Amino acid sequence: MIKRGFILVLVVILMSFFSISLSYAGYYDNSGIWHDEDPPKEVKKKPKKVKVEETEESAGPTESTDTEEVKWPPYHGPKKRIAVSKFENKVKGVYGNWNLGEGMAEMLTTELIKTGRFVVVERQALQDILGEQELGQTGIVKKETAAKVGQVLGAQILVRGVVSEFEQNESGGGGGIGFGGFKLGAKSSNAHVAVDIRLIDATTGQVLHSHNAAGTAESSGISFGVSKGDLDFNADSFKNAPIGQATRQAIHDAIRFINKTMEKMPFTAKVVKSEGSKIYINAGSSMNIKPGFKFYAYSVGEEFVDPDTGLRLGADEKLIGTVEVRDVQDKYSIGYVTTGGGALKRGDVLKLQ
Repeated sequence: MIKRGFILVLVVILMSFFSISLSYAGYYDNSGIWHDEDPPKEVKKKPKKVKVEETEESAGPTESTDTEEVKWPPYHGPKKRIAVSKFENKVKGVYGNWNLGEGMAEMLTTELIKTGRFVVVERQALQDILGEQELGQTGIVKKETAAKVGQVLGAQILVRGVVSEFEQNESGGGGGIGFGGFKLGAKSSNAHVAVDIRLIDATTGQVLHSHNAAGTAESSGISFGVSKGDLDFNADSFKNAPIGQATRQAIHDAIRFINKTMEKMPFTAKVVKSEGSKIYINAGSSMNIKPGFKFYAYSVGEEFVDPDTGLRLGADEKLIGTVEVRDVQDKYSIGYVTTGGGALKRGDVLKLQ
């Protein structure tokens, strides 16, 4: 009975709030001065849908809005293996106390999987290798750690993020009613989120590409805001608030950058073992490998290491022939050497033609 009475009281309060907020004419201008009249119509703008025409294999979305989820175009090529580390949070103030790094890394991971272009390494497996080690200001990890990410997990690229901006400003009416981790109020809100994304070679630890992914959103009238003492990236209150919309835009911006950058990188696999001309490959149907795929086969020789930094610079690779896939299993595939006369060994590199 007490619980039911509390709910009824809450409903009455909300109804009263809506009634007062919607019936009372007036607004605050940019100088904070109250006017007893309706605000100018031009200050209220509805978000417009932006249509983007892309080809089927494009890295970009088919459409995007401030409030709708992005729909990524179909993809039928081989999936590249990628790892996403926990983002570093450099935001100061109240928002800096939130677990922004973990939440945004999870959002990016989920969206990468939705594109259908990547096999994303499990976060726990990555954490087991990285441990508590954080990347330095240059974005370079120790050679041994980077090699483990690439060799043990098979990832081509390690994605590193730094949350540099995460802010929502509000103006207008009172503080609003707060419950369940969000606020409801008659005010205008604008939010801005920015993340510095770095793509790191998973064998050398060197930063290959970087990008500042950003998003902005605003609302007016009855607005949703996230309480500064609580945050749930999966809650509807966060998704509907300007700060949530700006966060999604920043994540989608990061995905576009990763997609376009990774398109330029050749898909690579490695030889598991060879039996004459029969080659076992460490990529199967789970990575969209199909019978008929042809790879250039490279014999890997001496590894080159920078004497000053200790970083792996690469290895001597010699093209010795081509391999065509004939049989595909879930985790591996079997191919046969079709041209060339050199022998392949475990660890040799295969690059998709």
